Amino acid sequence: MAEIKSAIELAMERTKGLVMDEKEKEASLVQEAENRLRGMVRRFLDGSMDVEAFRKQYEKLELAKRAKRDLLVDLIVTEFDAGDSGKLFDLLRVADGGLDKSLTKELDGLHRQFSQEVEKRSGDVKKRVLDRLKKMGIVGSALEPNVAAWDEWAEAVSETKHAFKGRLRQWKERVKAVKA
Repeated sequence: MAEIKSAIELAMERTKGLVMDEKEKEASLVQEAENRLRGMVRRFLDGSMDVEAFRKQYEKLELAKRAKRDLLVDLIVTEFDAGDSGKLFDLLRVADGGLDKSLTKELDGLHRQFSQEVEKRSGDVKKRVLDRLKKMGIVGSALEPNVAAWDEWAEAVSETKHAFKGRLRQWKERVKAVKA
């Protein structure tokens, strides 16, 4: 007489020869960590998570310290064009924990230079906007244009981010060269 088997028994029979080797397990862990990190970065950038909450979740990730750091730095450098750059520099500081002091100092210098460049470009855009408004007959001592709402501002920020993204990539390569 034929034996009736449950769906679970049938599935077990079909998959009994399928086993993940160590490389596949490692790749699966890295992919899972990358997905979790990507979600954490998004939550941080949209303001639903502060830097301390991010740091706590980052430390809980089950991945080797170096792999975790390299993964986070990769994600941040990739997101640099799209995200709030000031916040991304905060996340880079989470990733640089335990790095050589010269790399941390270099990161601080990059952040300072980026902020100064954005501030300089903001002044330039503000002057151009005020000149345009003046030509349109809109003047006054109380006139304070919302620089961020003008196309010139978006272009200036995009150019600045593009220039600094290259420098961040160089920094990232030096970080990855550090054995930790």
